[in-house]
Amino acid sequence: MKTLLLADANRLLAFPSDHAATRQQRDAAAYQTFTLSEADFYNLVFMEANDNVWANNQALVDRLTPAGQSRTLKEVVDRILEAYPYQRPIQVFKYLSADEPWFEGCFIISARFDPRLLGELLIRPLTAYEKPAHPPAIRFYLEDGNHRALVYAVSLRLQIEAYQPVRAIFSRDWSHLYPWGQLTS
Repeated sequence: MKTLLLADANRLLAFPSDHAATRQQRDAAAYQTFTLSEADFYNLVFMEANDNVWANNQALVDRLTPAGQSRTLKEVVDRILEAYPYQRPIQVFKYLSADEPWFEGCFIISARFDPRLLGELLIRPLTAYEKPAHPPAIRFYLEDGNHRALVYAVSLRLQIEAYQPVRAIFSRDWSHLYPWGQLTS
């Protein structure tokens, strides 16, 4: 993942106008801010992991985010804790990050995690191809904040933290904020 992001950054630096959000994209963006209940938080759909994201670690991808199956935070945390049955989030993410570098961010966050500093998560509706794997009550994809949300969800499941409402910013489309998505998607 780091190589891909570095390559993306180099391309953006070399040709920034090719990847800038259009004025039409920015003008069409609409946002809503709200607070997630604990159930809504656990029902956020975690990122779609693949070989481009998780360093060709297909066995771990298949275990934590199996293709065609639901990927809510709750279910991903269940799978993580089954594979890494430790009592503290920092232990979970220490060993998980040893197996997959993407989780290094979670390991760093878990060292001094404070839910009051979680910040807003960016969410969007599920796409047509994401809906079949999730029941109708599951409606939102976690567009940004996956590391923070995962650390918080593991902390909640291990009863290190009591749930404090999470703020979310909703938009139907975040492409205007992620011009590099044109390169990686």
